[in-house]
Parts: sequence; C-alpha cells; structure tokens
Amino acid sequence: MSKPKLRKADARGRSKGESAHVRLYLWELRSPAYQSLSVGARALLVELKALYNGANNGSLFLSVREAALRLGVGKNKAADCLDELKETGFIRPNRTGHFNMKSAVRRGNATSWILTEYACGNELAKKDFMHWRPSPGEKRSTVSQRGLTVPVSETRPTIRGPSVPVTGKTFH
Repeated sequence: MSKPKLRKADARGRSKGESAHVRLYLWELRSPAYQSLSVGARALLVELKALYNGANNGSLFLSVREAALRLGVGKNKAADCLDELKETGFIRPNRTGHFNMKSAVRRGNATSWILTEYACGNELAKKDFMHWRPSPGEKRSTVSQRGLTVPVSETRPTIRGPSVPVTGKTFH
C-alpha cells in the first residue's frame, strides 16, 4: 500500500492544488433556523455551499433531480429539502427553471439559487435565516421520538462481549 502524497507548499507556505472547502460558522449552526432543519435539508445546504466559489452567488444551478442524486434520495424528498431551505431563509431562487424547457445546455433548465448568507451582485447579504423564528405551536423534530430507547445509567457500560446489559427508558 502506497502512502498518500503530501501537497507541496509554494513560496508563501500555501498548498498547491485544490483547496476548496465548505464553511459552516457556529453562529449559523446555532441559529433556530438551522437547528429546525431536517438532516436532508442540512446535507443539501452543504451541497449548495459546495457549488459557491465566492463569485457565483445567484448562479448556483441545482435542479430537484440533481439534488436527489447528490443526496441519494427520491425527487420528492429532494424537493421537500429545497422547500425547507427556502422557508427558513437559507436560499431563494434567482431564476426559476422548468422541466419542459428543452435546451442543449443542461444547466439552463435548472433553477439558479441565491445563498442569502452571501452578497449577490450589488445586493448585500441578507442572511434571512437569522430572522426566521418557528411559528407558535410549531414543533419540528429531525428525529422521531416514538419508541425511542435511550440508555439511562450512572456510568457508561464497558463493552466486553456480545451481550451487555443496558437499562433504558422508553419515550412515547
């Protein structure tokens, strides 16, 4: 087995090659809007941020079909995730695509998205998700709590063999 190649640094000490990344700030992760998102919507937000290169906000092309492929889910679930991101203010459409539009350029059919966290054109970043609050009485949960068993113990059990007794409490 060969060792992975280390990236060589340039004169400034910076690595050469691809160094793209997706950045999620703590203030964003702790916002009520982000915490209300489902796991699929969170994953889709990362995919949309991966399309952003610092200068193409408003030209982030992602169709429902492409979102479904990237997430490994069906088209309906991908559409629900996009709707969730729109409702909470993380994204908004710039130009709406249509399935019936037939074009040689595949991207031309997809909706182009704006990440509200970043500036778009001459417009400053609005960060609409920071102003989002759940409706009174609205309860969104990313995990179903029906029949969920959570271990309750003073100390963590030591796993020694295939059977480990665990006391638990069931929530309904």
